[in-house]
Amino acid sequence: MRKTLIFMMITMSVLAHAQDTEEVTVLTLDDCIQTALERNIQLKQARNSQLMAESNRLQSIMNFFPSLSAGVNYDYFFGNFFDPNAARQVSETTSSSAPNISSNMVLFNGFSNHFQLSQRKHELVAASETIKNTEINVESNILAYYLSVILDKENIKIARERVELLEAQLEREKKRESVGVGNLESVYNFQGQLANQKLTLNNLENTLRRDLLTLFQSMQLNPNDGEVEVQAYDVQEEELLLEADPFEVVLEETLSSSPALKAASSSYEASRYQFKSAKAQLYPTITAFGRIGSNYSSNGARNPTNGDFEPDASFSRQMEFNEFEYVNFSLNIPIFSRYQTSNNIQIAKVRMANAELGVSQAMNTITNLVQTAYLDLVSAQNTYISAKENLAATTQTFEFMKKRFETGNTDFYTYLESLNNKNRAELELINSKYSIVFRKKILELYRGS
Repeated sequence: MRKTLIFMMITMSVLAHAQDTEEVTVLTLDDCIQTALERNIQLKQARNSQLMAESNRLQSIMNFFPSLSAGVNYDYFFGNFFDPNAARQVSETTSSSAPNISSNMVLFNGFSNHFQLSQRKHELVAASETIKNTEINVESNILAYYLSVILDKENIKIARERVELLEAQLEREKKRESVGVGNLESVYNFQGQLANQKLTLNNLENTLRRDLLTLFQSMQLNPNDGEVEVQAYDVQEEELLLEADPFEVVLEETLSSSPALKAASSSYEASRYQFKSAKAQLYPTITAFGRIGSNYSSNGARNPTNGDFEPDASFSRQMEFNEFEYVNFSLNIPIFSRYQTSNNIQIAKVRMANAELGVSQAMNTITNLVQTAYLDLVSAQNTYISAKENLAATTQTFEFMKKRFETGNTDFYTYLESLNNKNRAELELINSKYSIVFRKKILELYRGS
């Protein structure tokens, strides 16, 4: 019994230790970005679109080559009919066959194949650039979600410090009131502020959970699969004070390297060649057709060498007797196609116009994104310098007011106002600090650096 008890105690101790030391997956910013790039569905779809574009380009190259096909049949005839192999009218049941190899080639179709090849090449470029643009969108989204999580954690940290401070002050006021040197008003005031701050802390923790869920969802991760922690980002002071490049330089580099703009431009070029290919349908088409084959009949065949008819000629001999080669050139001139050609040209023209508008839209979108990110960066840098000075001043004021309140030389509301000013200054400094870092990263992402 004693051994059993000791064994149970050891087992419970091991289980408790295993639970306490459960592994926690720590995700850095790079981990989040890499995971999102590996799992993002839109990015996988973009890669599939590139595969289809590559297949279409290969097909447009193959359109220049002749087609080649082989055929064979075996037929049964009943009743009266003329057998061309036997060169006579027959009335018995006859079996026949006509194996052949044929080829067809387009010699001229208004250069439609050339235009289509150029179209497919530009479509492949657009698909490749779309992949790069999707990667940028995924990374920029992760940066935004990651920033929200980091700011939430910093806000929670400040809120907890405020709770701890108010709890300490509340205990102090309770002791003062119990010995008769304090008053219940201060106790009630601190109790009310502490309850309000705990509610604020709870709301901030809920916000963190929502932002974490958004971050996990963007990475296609299940938040219930083990404990996951987002690592804080280490910010260097020199990184914050480094001046940003002029806006014109940033915008020019972004426009020159933007995969979204390149994709839109390539799509426009593809639509131009599609329009030319549609117009090529108005031109005549010249094709060449060739066939090599032979015939067999159960009624026999005539020997072309001596002209004798051989009624029992075998299949292989008849293949030699009846072998032929055939070449055909044809010219097809479109006259009236029920306006189908005109409709195709009109549709291609509208698509080209829309593609041109897509280039303008892409340029406007990129410009707006860069303008917004650059303005946020400059504003954050200006705010950071002021926020540092403000935090130093409000911290000094708070420490002074705290001592005055503890000695009874100022009222509770003046003390609380100084604490609020200090907390606001801390939040402004944190927001501006991380905004500088992440806005720089977003701009670098847009610039392709």
